[in-house]
Amino acid sequence: MAGVPENGIEYPNLIEAGAGERFDTDVVVVGTGAGGAPVARRLREAGHDVMMVEEGGLHRTASFTTDQLAGARRLYRDGGTSMIMGRPPIMFAEGRCVGGSTVINGGMAWRTPEPVLARWSGELGLDHTDEASMRPYLDEAEQILHVEHQSPDTLGRNDELFVQGARRMGWEPRDNPRNMHRCMGLNNCALGCPTGAKQSMLVTEIPRALAAGATLLTGARVDRVVFEGRRAVGVSGRFVDDKGRGKRRFTVRASLVVLAAGARHTPGIALRSRLRAKGIGHGLHTHPNAKVVGVFDERIDPWIGAHQSHQVHDFLQEGILMAYAAVPPGILAVGIPGFGDAHGHRMSEYNNMLTAGCLVDDTGQGRVRLGPDRQPWMSFKLSDRDTDNIHRGVRMLSELMFAAGARKVLLPFGDLLELDSADDLGLIDRRPRVTSNIELMTVHIMSSMRMAARAADGPCDAWGRARGSSGLVVADASAVPSSVGVNPMGTIVALALRNSARWAEDLGRGEHAAV
Repeated sequence: MAGVPENGIEYPNLIEAGAGERFDTDVVVVGTGAGGAPVARRLREAGHDVMMVEEGGLHRTASFTTDQLAGARRLYRDGGTSMIMGRPPIMFAEGRCVGGSTVINGGMAWRTPEPVLARWSGELGLDHTDEASMRPYLDEAEQILHVEHQSPDTLGRNDELFVQGARRMGWEPRDNPRNMHRCMGLNNCALGCPTGAKQSMLVTEIPRALAAGATLLTGARVDRVVFEGRRAVGVSGRFVDDKGRGKRRFTVRASLVVLAAGARHTPGIALRSRLRAKGIGHGLHTHPNAKVVGVFDERIDPWIGAHQSHQVHDFLQEGILMAYAAVPPGILAVGIPGFGDAHGHRMSEYNNMLTAGCLVDDTGQGRVRLGPDRQPWMSFKLSDRDTDNIHRGVRMLSELMFAAGARKVLLPFGDLLELDSADDLGLIDRRPRVTSNIELMTVHIMSSMRMAARAADGPCDAWGRARGSSGLVVADASAVPSSVGVNPMGTIVALALRNSARWAEDLGRGEHAAV
């Protein structure tokens, strides 16, 4: 798009796959998402040579289109269809590109809830994680992300109906804080923002780090951390093509290794590296999302307007968040019930659909293990409370849909596909709490390398340093101490800022002792 400032962003010091086999730097940062990119910038500005290593490619703002298949192949891992195994399995989507999942998420930038911070500092005993201590980092995260609220003229009819239904239920929907600047409400968030309005790491911290002198190695998949004794001295891996197929090997030598490959692949790298720390891959939280679709007589055109602008937080302290999302038809079709003609008939009403989800602050925990292919496999088991909250959230969202005027509601239960009126809501209450046939998805996994005050409770210390080694730290969602109950991007950035300030001090003193 002509005149879009983000189209002119430069990415100096870019090294593409295959440009070398051995690199040397002070700091190597594995991953360029919400954790890795801020750390790279801060440590470079502290005077250290920094190399960012990214498995995916660099896709500039001008390259983003509405082509769903092309976007899934270029920007997502596994085309957006990774699975967390369990009863039920949970579909998981994450980015595999420069900027990571910040390029393809919905842009919600909520602050860490104060009760969560109180638990971290009180019950979990993590120093300097109380609200007062975290406030400057949360403030700085909002500045980096350029947090704003959506302009009313960018909203679609789906937003109006969601807000209307919520208020008729006596709830007060909250405006989403989003990382954006000049958002036009094009609803292309999941395929990359074609105007650069979404202030992802691609258009914020990464170019800033590069302008400060950091380097960026793309198309490079890290397999393991290289150790000399208990000290991390770099990483090794393979260059990969656009389809993820491995090619020549590479090595990056560094004084400090920062793992920021996400809550799935950071513990995977740690496990392949045989890191000596308890609890690697344990404690996985998934923030599972159950979808509810209201079908209206009126045409809504859900593709018009911002991706998401309101959430219901009235039940957040009880573990339930409700939000709508303008889901592209190709993605929604996967979760619409039925087969053949029945499925086709339901999808023919796409322009009359309002899609929403209840996200559950999970009390169950999962795990990341290495599979036979040496890649990280995820598993998760819903707790009884999680299962009850999913049913409760689905019921409340169904009530919201009928209050907004829906003529029927599609449900995420294999044995209860839809409701024809509000009179049928009791069917959800009476449904047996069978989990194997509930359709769930997530984009918020965390805590698989969590920070903990005691070694028995997590593989990282209170500042994200990996235990059982020196020179190795973690800076992504895997280090988050617990589920946060809201979209976690703001929390991840804030913790990365908090911890990187301490790491810069350690580097300045030449200290990165084993913990």
